[in-house]
Amino acid sequence: MSEENKDLVRRYFDTIWNKGQLEREPEFVALDIVVHAPPIPGIPDGIAGPLTIVGTFRAAMPDIHLTQDVLFGADDKVVQIWTTRGIHSGGDMFGFPATGNELVLTGINIFRIEKGRIAERWGTMDLMGLMQQLGVAGCLARTSSIPCSAARS
Repeated sequence: MSEENKDLVRRYFDTIWNKGQLEREPEFVALDIVVHAPPIPGIPDGIAGPLTIVGTFRAAMPDIHLTQDVLFGADDKVVQIWTTRGIHSGGDMFGFPATGNELVLTGINIFRIEKGRIAERWGTMDLMGLMQQLGVAGCLARTSSIPCSAARS
């Protein structure tokens, strides 16, 4: 079962994230998916949540590409370590205007698969790294050589 579940996760990210075929989300995700992740303002519950997140990232980085760096599974769970890359040339990213720079974001997901769909997800991503790349968090890092005034320019 774990090979089938890993294949589901692979196909989900290739189809939805990399190809942008958001209309196919119900093929991969349960309508009542439960997401255990740090809250992102404005993200609704159920299947609308993952669609909103994908839409936000794809609008901000139209050329986004997600790689699955590590993928392993056992029973009904699949663990994924991922990296996304894309040019921040589209819309706002969490309220910050396009920078024109390549953004690289990493994270970890754990999925529970039920009846051939992603039914539950636990996840985290490097939001501090993203904020630094957007130029708004350099002054927060004690080891940063970026002065606070320069972090926003």
